[in-house]
Amino acid sequence: MTRRFRHTRYVAVLVAATFATGCGSLESTRQAPVTDQLSGKIFNVYTHCGLESVRINGRWWHAKPPLYNQERTGPPLGCGNPYQEGTLTMESADSAVFEALGQRVILVPDPDNEPVRVCR
Repeated sequence: MTRRFRHTRYVAVLVAATFATGCGSLESTRQAPVTDQLSGKIFNVYTHCGLESVRINGRWWHAKPPLYNQERTGPPLGCGNPYQEGTLTMESADSAVFEALGQRVILVPDPDNEPVRVCR
């Protein structure tokens, strides 16, 4: 097997696995990585099923507490769907804050590096 063929097959499997995980996972991974230079700058959070999980630097973080609409099926009232723009500030290795629309959401890293759920 040639090196190029193995690389192409690896990429194809990775793309297929990404699409198979559902809307929340795919969209959330498109967020820009957060570095010291980006901390406190504009950041888009995927909010389609509520503000539950955020992907930061390839790691899943959870909102404490998560924010939903009254039916717990989507983003809070006034929040963008499927994304909400706001600012993300890394307070420490174990704490980040997303601020938008006058709300301050505390984020903590998930020990298993998994989202709360993958919404569909």
